[in-house]
Amino acid sequence: MKVATKIGIVIISILIAISALSYLYSDNITDVITPSDVTVDTTITEDVSEEEFPLFLTTMTHMEGGSSDDIDETVFWEHVAQLEYGMDLADEYDAVLTIESEKPFALANEIWGYNMMAEIMNRGHGVGTHCDIAAKERDLPADDLTKLFLENKELVDNLIGAENNHGCSGGGSSNDWVSAATSAGFEYIDGIVGFHLLAISQKNRPDPTWDNEYILAEAFHYSVPADLADRIYLMKLKDLDDFEHDDDGSIVISNGELGRLDQLHESYTLGSDRYGQDDPLEENDVDALVQIIREVDSYRDKGKVAKLAIYLPSSIFNEFNEDVLRYLFSEMQKLQDEGIMQWSTQWDTVQTYLESEQDNA
Repeated sequence: MKVATKIGIVIISILIAISALSYLYSDNITDVITPSDVTVDTTITEDVSEEEFPLFLTTMTHMEGGSSDDIDETVFWEHVAQLEYGMDLADEYDAVLTIESEKPFALANEIWGYNMMAEIMNRGHGVGTHCDIAAKERDLPADDLTKLFLENKELVDNLIGAENNHGCSGGGSSNDWVSAATSAGFEYIDGIVGFHLLAISQKNRPDPTWDNEYILAEAFHYSVPADLADRIYLMKLKDLDDFEHDDDGSIVISNGELGRLDQLHESYTLGSDRYGQDDPLEENDVDALVQIIREVDSYRDKGKVAKLAIYLPSSIFNEFNEDVLRYLFSEMQKLQDEGIMQWSTQWDTVQTYLESEQDNA
């Protein structure tokens, strides 16, 4: 046999062997791993943590119902100067105020031709309605109570637009103030105090020992519930069967009241009720506020919207108090920089709460 022929036979034999091995190997691979046997984990694991909220700090400045702004132009301009002074200082420290008006000041904006409420809003501060109405009325029909809320609301609506006037500060009564305020178009109520409990049966009040006589004679303006830890969180109410959150509530209760800043040291450090008394604004009042904020932040549930509110009467905004006011705003700025608290308007706080409720629904 020729050499060439032998070489050809060897090559053919090698090719046949390679083909056989390839076939066997392919079968083995197919038996071991097929696409249907492969499980691919397409789950993306994320570290989803519950959203945390800062502790919101709000203010209330009430343009009161007993004022003479609408009949005395001098009084009106004095109040305008006080509010502008307060806003100017607050702006220097990225602080936010909320001004809420009863009838006289709202009327005066129209009468004296200067829309101060619109100026407050346009400068980025909070605006709202003060409803110091019907607190001692025992037999007022529901429709009449709604009309009282509506009268105050419409006066402020005319100044800033109904779309910007969401809340009422005050508005308690021995009647159904939840339904009345809701019917008048309010979305929230702040400034919750003792007289709001008059419409709740005594056994269902946050402090069931508070009877009507005690509320009217002493606890009328006490912050409720009495325990601050129970009143820092926002909630919704659908009725006044009790003072507990209703998932289907019609109005937001935005609480966290601390009372007047110039009485805070006496109230919280010394345990003295100072309502109706005049106290000078001092640095120890600010120190008391700092202490309260730090304490509340240490125990609050950061997954829930919580707030504190200090009352700043317009008369507090003057040159005599400037040093302490600057101390207030600078100390709050430090806390804000630390991430402990955040300035907010009353409405912005409520909006954050409502959005959190939707997210958790």
